[in-house]
Amino acid sequence: MEIIRKEYSLHSVTGLADVFVRVWSPDSEVKALFQITHGMAEHGERYEDFAKHLCEKGFAVIVNDHIGHGKSVKSDADLGYFGDKDGWNSLVEDERNITLFMEKEYPDIPLIYFGHSMGSFIGREYIRRYAKVDKRIKGAIICGTGGKNPVINIAIALANTIAKAKGSRHRSEFINKLAFGAYNKQIPDAATPFDWLSTDKAQVDKYIADKYCGFLFTAAGYRDLFMLLKTVSAEDWFDGIPTTLPILLTSGQDDPVGEYGKGVRWVYNGLRERGIYDLTLKLYPGMRHEILNETENKKVYEDMSSWALSKIAAPVAQEK
Repeated sequence: MEIIRKEYSLHSVTGLADVFVRVWSPDSEVKALFQITHGMAEHGERYEDFAKHLCEKGFAVIVNDHIGHGKSVKSDADLGYFGDKDGWNSLVEDERNITLFMEKEYPDIPLIYFGHSMGSFIGREYIRRYAKVDKRIKGAIICGTGGKNPVINIAIALANTIAKAKGSRHRSEFINKLAFGAYNKQIPDAATPFDWLSTDKAQVDKYIADKYCGFLFTAAGYRDLFMLLKTVSAEDWFDGIPTTLPILLTSGQDDPVGEYGKGVRWVYNGLRERGIYDLTLKLYPGMRHEILNETENKKVYEDMSSWALSKIAAPVAQEK
């Protein structure tokens, strides 16, 4: 099967730059769209292998670079920056505009929405806003997400204070250490600051060698990250998710972002209490944060694509 790649440049709500969008699709019938929202300090090209797997299953796969990431910057000085105000909201709205743009090329077919890490926070807010009004959204995969952080308001205030004192584009090693400094704590043989990402050392080395991975966010960027987490950890977020939307929550059991399963279960339990009809929790033993880049990632690929195919074929459920 031939896989076709297309690239687009779309206006961003931020006004900072255009959003770079890549699409992989099979040369045969497209069963559904699969929209991927990548994580913090990485970019969409890292999902090529997973995208090609999905193409073989009949999906057209949409993967953009967020503003402040990859090819969605005017210069490297803008990496980790989404604007001085409400950048987190603009990230969500950019994703929605990408969906609407792609639906013009692929009208009247289902959509599966996938978000990883920071992209899972974007994805969680995306489905709260749009899953009720867009019936083509047939399911959401929330990957590598985290639970409620009890000091999130302090983190927002700290980032805001530093942004005001040193500028929105200031890059604070202090904030970064507070946010991620403990992530290698349970890895006794950690050889790099990023070993918490995967047990596959080749993938970690590849990440470190990539100039568009692992960069420091700006103070304003961190504030937006923390605002995203606060927003999707609020009670009204849970209340806004339609009970008919199938959701797969998945992570590595050894992922510090999800507190080694605790945070992911917190999200799962909150959704279950709201009566979500079709809710699945899948934690992979021995895997860390990037389950798509683990040594056993092909199993993860198959699990995700099988789940997605089952949802686009399922009858439409009725809201309670």
